[in-house]
Amino acid sequence: MSDRNPLARFAAGGSGLRVLLVGAPPPGLALALPPEPAAQVDVALAPGHPGDLVAAPARLPFVEALFDRIAFAGLLADPRAELRELWRVLAPAGLVLFVVPAKRPWQRRPGWRESPLKAALHDAMFEWLAGDIAALPARHHVILAGKRDGLSPIVLTAAAEPTATPALAANPSPFQPREEPR
Repeated sequence: MSDRNPLARFAAGGSGLRVLLVGAPPPGLALALPPEPAAQVDVALAPGHPGDLVAAPARLPFVEALFDRIAFAGLLADPRAELRELWRVLAPAGLVLFVVPAKRPWQRRPGWRESPLKAALHDAMFEWLAGDIAALPARHHVILAGKRDGLSPIVLTAAAEPTATPALAANPSPFQPREEPR
């Protein structure tokens, strides 16, 4: 398994992960999922098979930080709203596999070039971990991104003894009215 391969890195991990699939991967792309997921929810972007949950990617009907892995296959029509919603339902240290149409600068079809896609992911607080172009019937970016949630370890030390400031010494409780000088 190559460390640069986004599909292999997405599928790695233990069993018991909660996986969300949004959209359908393009034909020709075999999407490997983590082994034995604890829960797997498929969200269709349009009505398709009976029993599919149909939802807009910008308004997913789930609580925050529910899924450990998300696979998104689609266009990102409203990138800001859709990426923020994916970030919302992704657990801390979760991974997202994006499969979005790629385009070259001279092409007029819908799709993404790499630098605007990286900027959109960065603005939505995702970290680009690995990426590749898949030459399927049409070119697609296959990107593995991680959630940037700003959490970092904090070193706790013993607190210093509090010292009273002159304002607090004169009026120890902020809820008691101050006496006005006459």
